[in-house]
Amino acid sequence: MHDIKVVLVGAEHAGNVGAVARVMKNFGVKELVLVSPKFASFDEAYARAMHGRDVLENARMFKTVKEAIVDADCVVATTARLGDQYHVFRTAITPQTLVENLGGVEGKVAILFGRESSGLTNEEIKEADIVVTIPASEDYPTLNLSHAVAIILYELFKSSLSHLTKKKVRAATRREREQALKFFREIILALGYREEKIELVEKAFRNIISRAWISGREMHTLLGVLRKIRDRLCETDKANKPLTS
Repeated sequence: MHDIKVVLVGAEHAGNVGAVARVMKNFGVKELVLVSPKFASFDEAYARAMHGRDVLENARMFKTVKEAIVDADCVVATTARLGDQYHVFRTAITPQTLVENLGGVEGKVAILFGRESSGLTNEEIKEADIVVTIPASEDYPTLNLSHAVAIILYELFKSSLSHLTKKKVRAATRREREQALKFFREIILALGYREEKIELVEKAFRNIISRAWISGREMHTLLGVLRKIRDRLCETDKANKPLTS
């Protein structure tokens, strides 16, 4: 199974956190991170954790999502509110598709789960490489926090059993993907894209390279191509600029 950490953002009920710790124990996931929890006492959390008490005891706390995901190679955000063709920041895949994309690739995966009442904010989702939604009835699509965690961890655990004998491949790191995004931004700036369009285009590119779960070798090749395109466009731009006195 991948090196997974569960990140609960703004959890509002201690009991739900305890239930999440219990579910994590069921599927062999040990790393729990809490970002600015909204409850004062962990008593109910420990009562609900049962045999997952050690997961809860070892949980780390941070003030922001940025701090919580700094060591992750891939960040997955979960949401019940979907985007559309005009709102790409919430363009989501299913847990099954997530598992297919991760495949046998190694890397640290942080999975973000939002507040029980309102989920993750758009700004928090923008920190993610991949957005996942769990299909549910339109009448009531929002799942209980621990149930959502259980479904996604189950899919990942089930997949890990079939990948035990497969050769592992190094995943492209978060730093490599950010470098690809940097080159891409320089390219679209050289092409004359307006500033108000850049964020949308960048997010579309990030969605593509994240959902593809690119290997380290593939990313090395992609970076080389993007660098050459960037350099050629910059050379052309300089050649076309008039000389100044």
